[in-house]
Amino acid sequence: MTENEFDIKQPAPKEERSTFDLTALAKTLSPITKKLFGKKGFMEIDILTNWDKIVGKELANYSFPQKIDFKREEKNNGVLLLQVPTGAFALEIKHRENFILEKINAYFGYKAVSQIKIVQNSAIPLYEDTPIENAPKPDLVTVEENAFIEDVSSEIKNQKLKEILIKLGHSIFNDNHLNEK
Repeated sequence: MTENEFDIKQPAPKEERSTFDLTALAKTLSPITKKLFGKKGFMEIDILTNWDKIVGKELANYSFPQKIDFKREEKNNGVLLLQVPTGAFALEIKHRENFILEKINAYFGYKAVSQIKIVQNSAIPLYEDTPIENAPKPDLVTVEENAFIEDVSSEIKNQKLKEILIKLGHSIFNDNHLNEK
């Protein structure tokens, strides 16, 4: 009996691959990627795609990183051009500039950006659906509910504890009113 009679196929010998193949591929793709990403490299792509993770959703909702300018032959201490829709947001970014710089540089692991240049662009859409984290909530507590809270906390002698319980009572009644709507 021969192999052909039973139609047994021998596995093909495994091809050996070397890093030469990857080097050849990199040389082929290098001109294409340089044209696509420019001289800046991947940093700008990374900051664009991860902007909300870097600075948080609140800031990302009204700011858009345009590009990072570096001095010739350097990849640190860049200037981030950041677009915002109005002057009010520009002022907010200016107040939070140090925070934003810390977040960006922590993300990259070195001092990639040292300055922010704010550019106003009214074409940037505002995402009003997202509430600002520290915005004060409306006090929906009725007069009767407030009297109840005061009555329950009246016998507490520790002033700080009393204030905390009053705030907790207001918070509970406010949440109940908001959930009713």
